[in-house]
Formats: sequence, C-alpha cells, structure tokens
Amino acid sequence: MAFVPYVLKAAASEIDESGEALPPGKRLVVFPGIELTLGVPCQAILLLDADFPEAWFGQVLTALHLTPPADDQPRNGNVTRLDSVHSFLDLKQQLDRHSWLKDKYIIFPNVTGEGEYSLLRTGQMGKYIEMPCVGGYVDGSLSKMKPGRRSILDGHNKAWGNKRIACFQTSDNRHEDHRDLGTSTTWVKWATPTAEALRQACLAQESRVSQETPLLPALVIASISVSNSLFLGPIDLELNSQYNALIGGRGTGKSTILEYLRWALCDQPPGIEDVETPNYQARRHRLIEQTLKPLAATVEVRFEVNGVPHIVRRSSTDGLILLKIAAGEMRPCAEDEVRSLLPIEAYSQKQLSDVSVRIDELTRFVTAPIRGELNRIDRDLADHAERIRQSYATRRRRRALEQTIQKRELEAKSLTEQADALRAGLTGLADEDRALLDRGKLFDAANQLVEGWRDGIRLIGQAAAALQRTVGLSLTQLAPPPPDPPSTALAAAHAEYRGLLDEAKVALTALSDRAAKLLDTHGGGAPVTPWQQWNTELAIFKASYDAAVQKSSSHTEKLQQLQAIEAQALKLNREVAQLKEELRALSETEASYLVDRQAWQELLGERDTLFDAQCASLTANSGYSIRARVKRFASADDFTAVFRQALSGSRLQGNKIELPGESIVAAPKPGDQWNAILNDLEKLAEHEPERDGAERRPETPTLTSIGLSSGDLDRIGRTLKPEQWLTLSLTPIKSVPMFEYRSREAEYIPFGNASAGQQATALLETLLTQGTFPLIIDQPEEDLDNPVMLEIVAKIWQAKQRRQIIFASHNANLVVNGDAELVAWCHYRAMGDQSRGTIGGTGAIDMPDVREAIKKIMEGGEAAFKLRREKYGF
Repeated sequence: MAFVPYVLKAAASEIDESGEALPPGKRLVVFPGIELTLGVPCQAILLLDADFPEAWFGQVLTALHLTPPADDQPRNGNVTRLDSVHSFLDLKQQLDRHSWLKDKYIIFPNVTGEGEYSLLRTGQMGKYIEMPCVGGYVDGSLSKMKPGRRSILDGHNKAWGNKRIACFQTSDNRHEDHRDLGTSTTWVKWATPTAEALRQACLAQESRVSQETPLLPALVIASISVSNSLFLGPIDLELNSQYNALIGGRGTGKSTILEYLRWALCDQPPGIEDVETPNYQARRHRLIEQTLKPLAATVEVRFEVNGVPHIVRRSSTDGLILLKIAAGEMRPCAEDEVRSLLPIEAYSQKQLSDVSVRIDELTRFVTAPIRGELNRIDRDLADHAERIRQSYATRRRRRALEQTIQKRELEAKSLTEQADALRAGLTGLADEDRALLDRGKLFDAANQLVEGWRDGIRLIGQAAAALQRTVGLSLTQLAPPPPDPPSTALAAAHAEYRGLLDEAKVALTALSDRAAKLLDTHGGGAPVTPWQQWNTELAIFKASYDAAVQKSSSHTEKLQQLQAIEAQALKLNREVAQLKEELRALSETEASYLVDRQAWQELLGERDTLFDAQCASLTANSGYSIRARVKRFASADDFTAVFRQALSGSRLQGNKIELPGESIVAAPKPGDQWNAILNDLEKLAEHEPERDGAERRPETPTLTSIGLSSGDLDRIGRTLKPEQWLTLSLTPIKSVPMFEYRSREAEYIPFGNASAGQQATALLETLLTQGTFPLIIDQPEEDLDNPVMLEIVAKIWQAKQRRQIIFASHNANLVVNGDAELVAWCHYRAMGDQSRGTIGGTGAIDMPDVREAIKKIMEGGEAAFKLRREKYGF
C-alpha cells in the first residue's frame, strides 16, 4: 500500500503525447489494492473504490490483522500469509465487520490454473463453489489456460458447481523497465469506478467485461433536447451509445420521449390501413399538436455517424428542419436527408404485434438493414428512367422524321414526275434548249447534295463550338495539384490533363473557324472556294434554263406551272436533305434507348437479388423461426392502376384492363411476358388510325392470347397515347417478400397465422440479430411470454455491440439482466397529479440510486436483481 499514493499522484498529473495535462475524464483510473496470500490456500486481490480515502489505507491493513513496516523503511517485510482465512466467506465476514469498509471493496481470487497459488487446484471445488466472489484474475493471458480449467470459469463443470465467474487478465510485470506492463489487458465497463461497478460488470460479463477491444455501434444518438413541452416541460437527456432503458409508471412520459425522438429524426410511422390497427401517424400528430406546438417548441437531437457529430433541430410550428454536420453551419434540410444520414428502426407500443397484418411493416424487416443499398438502387433507377424518357422522346422524334422524310420524298417524286411531263409537253423548242431543260433536274439533284453537305458542316461547327465552350469551362475551373501529399505523379497527371485541354481548345477553335469559313458565301476577298464556285455555276445554269423556258411562248400557263412545281420540288428536296441530316445525328437513338431500358431492368433484378440475400439473412438471424423469401413479379397492382388511368374513357371493361397484369404475374416467365405485353401496347399506342388506316392496326399476338378481343384492341389503340405507354413501361411489376413462421421442426405456417406472442418474439429476436441502425421500441415486452425473456436478454448483449438500443419498458428483466448502460426513470411532476411527467434521473445499474429506482418503480425489480446474482450459483 506504500506505493499507492505515488501511483495516484502520477495518474493525477498524467499528460498526453504533446505534454499537455489530460482532463480528469481521460486520466488513468487507479483502484487501490492489495495482493493477499490466504490460508484457503490461494492468492487473491482485494480492490477498493477508486476514491477510497488514502487516510484509511492503514486501517484496511489493520482490518486484515497485518502490521507492515513503516513506509519510510527501505523495503517491505516478508509476505504474511493469512492462515486464519480458510474461505472467502471468512474473509468477507472479517472485512464486513467494519462499516467504513463494507461495500467498498471487491475480492478476486487467483484462478490462473493449477499453480500453487490458484484456487483452481485439484481439491478446491468446495471452496470455489461456496465463495461469494463473482470474478477472478489470471497471471498473463487467459488464452493460455487449458480448456478443462477454462470450462470451470465458464460454468460448464458440474463438479465445480457450474459456477461461472468473470475473469481479468493481468500483465504480472516483474521487470524494472515495466516491459510486460499492459501486455495482457481486460476491458471493463462502468459508470463510476467503484468496487460495486466491478461487481456489476462481473454479473453481466457478456456485456461489460472483454479480453478484446469491445465493439461499439457506429451510428449513435447522443442526446435529445426539447425546448419545452406542456406534458414533460424542458428535456435534456444524454443517451448511451449502447443500451438505454426508459422506465416509469404508466403515463409518466416514456412513450412521449420516444415519439419526440422519432419525430425529430423524421421516422415515418405506418399509415392506417384498416380499422382494426392503430393509426400511429394520427397519434404522433396529436402529440406534437397538443404538447409542443402551443409552446412553439423545438426538438434537437445530437447524433454521431462514425465519430462525426451531427445536429438535427425540428420546429413544431412549421416543421422546419435544420441540420448541422461537424463544424458546419445550421442549414435547412428535407426529411429524406435526415432519414438517409441517420436511419433508425422504431416501433411504437403494440406495433410489433401489428406487423403481421401490414405487408409494408413486414417488408421493413427486409429493407431496413439494406436501406442504404436500396436507396442507391432507387437513385440509379430514377436516373435511368429519366434517360429512358429523354431517349424515348428522341426515339419518337427519329421515327417521326423517318415518316416525314418518306412522305416528303413521295411528294417530291410526284412533283418531279409532273415537271418531267410538263417539260416533255413543251413544243417549239430547239434541241439544245430542250437538252438544257432536261439537265435541270441533274443540277437540282447536285445542289440538293451540296445543301446536305452544308448542313453537315453546320452541325459539325455547332458541335465543335459547344465542346469548345465545355473545354474552356474546364480550363477555367481546373484546380492545381495539391501540395500534400508531395507527389511527382500528381504534378505530371495534372500537366497531362492541362495539356490535353489546351490541345483540344486549339483543335476545336480551328475546326469551328473552318466550318464557319466553309459556310461563308461572300468570300470577303479570299480566293474563290469550291462552294462559291458551285454557286456561280448553278446561277449561270439557272439563267440559261430560264431563258430556254421563256422561248416557249405558246405555253405560258404550262411554264408558270412548271416553275411553281420546280420551286416546290426544290423546297421539298431541301427540307428532305435537312431532315436526313438530323436523322443521321439521331442514328444511335434506338440503341441508346434499348441500352438504357436494359440497364433499368437490370437494376430491378439487382434489387431483387439484394432482397433474396437479405431474406436468407433474415431467416438465419431469426434462428429459422421465420422463413422469408422473395416472390418476383408478384404484384401488378401499380401497373394495372396506371393502365386503368391511361384508358380512362375508353369504355374497356374493368376485368379486361386487369388482364395484362394478371397474365404477367401468372406467366411461367413473368419478365418475358411483361416485355411482350409492353411491346404490343407500344404498337397500339403509336398506331394512328387516321394516318395509318383503321384496318391496318398492328398485330398484337400477346394481347390477343390473353383474351383481348379485336374490339378491345381498337379501344386501347384509340385511347392509349405514347406518353402514357412510357409511364406504364416504367411501372415495375413488384416483387413481394413472403413470410412464414416455423410452427415446429421443418413445418411452416403463414406468418399471419402465428399467435401475437410468437410473432413478436420472432420479430424482436430478428431485430436484435441484424442491422446496425439505432433500434427504438416502446415496451417490446407487450407481446412476449416470460419464458423467452432471458433469450431476448442474451440477444440484447450481442446486439448492443452493433447497434444502439433504446427501449421503454416495464419489464425489470429486460432492464436489469439485459444490463442497460443507461437507465432513465420518469415519474409524475407532482404527487397525485397525473397530467404532467418528468425525468426523475439517469444513471447505470452500478449506481445505488438507479438500483433503488428500478426496485421501486418496476414490478419484479428486486427479483430481477436476485436472478442476476443467482445465475452465478450463489
């Protein structure tokens, strides 16, 4: 004990790596202690509260009947064996005689193995079984212990009373340079550094003692603050990163706190579906309207995502949401942003038992753990859908161009034939003039080609100018290479990119200028270009042509008609050339549309594959009490609803409208049937009876095969528009998760046929074995049977390493044996007045006032603490 004051002084002045003093909460915690050699016989360590008064150290030794040499002596005396202590019960009774020492110490026997100072030696079974100790220590690493001895500590050896104790590794440093110090460590969780905290840690070693670095959730709600509430008043509640339990009498505010928390984090309760299930949305709306809005209150939630602090503040007056990330500024945000940053899984009272009658609630068990990936797929689906809409519009433009060109070419051919006939009918012309008139159509055809070339030059010039602007913008916004990390590769890569942009700018400028020059018909003093030369040749020929035409004075009316027809033909040919040039620019439209549509459908398949994998995981996580699977193309309800809306006014019978969706769901290959149905419907949507002729309605074999008559198809063709077909084509046939409950080995029944208790137990066990988001449940024990409570408790120990848990509960076993790191208890603000509640206090189970609150408030609280002890065999 002579060394303890020096160690305490060193810890109080601990500094960090930069030499700065550490704050008290970061300094080493020192438990004063003594290594004892007992007459049991074995060694043991006696630890005292971390704040045990230094002035009482000597009295501790006196209580053990020890008289050590004075602290100023050069060395300690020989080890004094306490031969009068033959059991740990004797030692406890000896120490408990002193009121100033009782409940301020804990004893850990040496359980290293079969050594001479270990309690695990052969023949010590009785001493081990009767001892009141809940923990022990080993010299060195626990991993070196033989399996047989380890099974004793784990409570698996009947001869040793199936008594399980927690175990602490010690470094057993025996060198002046402390080379072994800290080589064998144990992590212990406590709220305050006391002997009682160590005892409670041993009683919940699955949760509070670890020989490896403990796992902690990455997404954590740190606190909730309510500026004011008509029911609870102002609230400031700090939360633990692992398991939090809200306790209190009925109507004291536990549920209200959870609803405030969920409202601030924009968690959406399910809407009402039938009169038999509660409307959680309406409940929450009333709560906010009646308790927060009259006071213009705000709710603020602090949370951390992988160590990065976030703050969400929501106003009850207008629902405005403000968000702050790390050291950034508060900014307005949308509900979806909050849900994507901190997704939670939350359930109100009795909501778990309602799950079986709500398909969206059951589906949430599959979607919640993969929400991030599903959001990514949904974003990609939306992006591809927008591309499909754009490419479909371009595709329709291309098809319209093809039809227009065909129509214009037909008109132009007719005009050409008419012009040829008129020329042939002209009389009184010399042979050379007639030959000149016959060559007119050759010059017209040649000029049509030239105009097409000009259109191509114009398009290239426009594209080059647009790309030139993009390159210029990239050069303007080009960031220099970062100075750190210093890298020649970064500088070289930056230089190459800059060089490419510079070269592109020069090349595009030259290309744009050349295109403009080629289109310049005035010349501007430059040498005559081929284009200008052609214009001159064409003008000369036209003058000769017009002169030859004028010589046939006896056919004035025919000449005027010929000139009008030729002018009209020239205009049509010019229009056809422009349309063909535009058509060439859209040559990749069809391929682009098909690629986008294929990518969209592949994303739907990726989502289904993700669902499949998660269903398999859910099945395994439930211990196979739930069997989940995905039925692909299971529901065409949305598809049929869109189809019905598109055919409004068509007078097509309702049962006929449902046929396409029903045929897809029932088909052996639903995906192929879906595409075949869409292909037929697209033909009908694009068919125009006035343009194409009613009798030329396209063939639709798939629609015919499912039972649609010729009259039905006519009604669809007259009503369905291409834009409506596009919307229909982007309405997926939904895949639906299917759930079953294991009634007995290898036998499953529909999940809805299981009892409420069976459903709630299976679902809660599943929630505790999957997911990483905070889990918030109001009174999870509502539908649980007592025999399964300890199974749930065991799953809580594992779950809180991955996800934060926040329960409001009346069940003491969930709180005590589940080992809640934080207990917050609520009571009425004024005795006898049940109109207002408040938070009475918070803390951990190793704090006396928390244990007292549990025993007073919770039915069976004292029994739960006894069970916590009795499972260790004493």
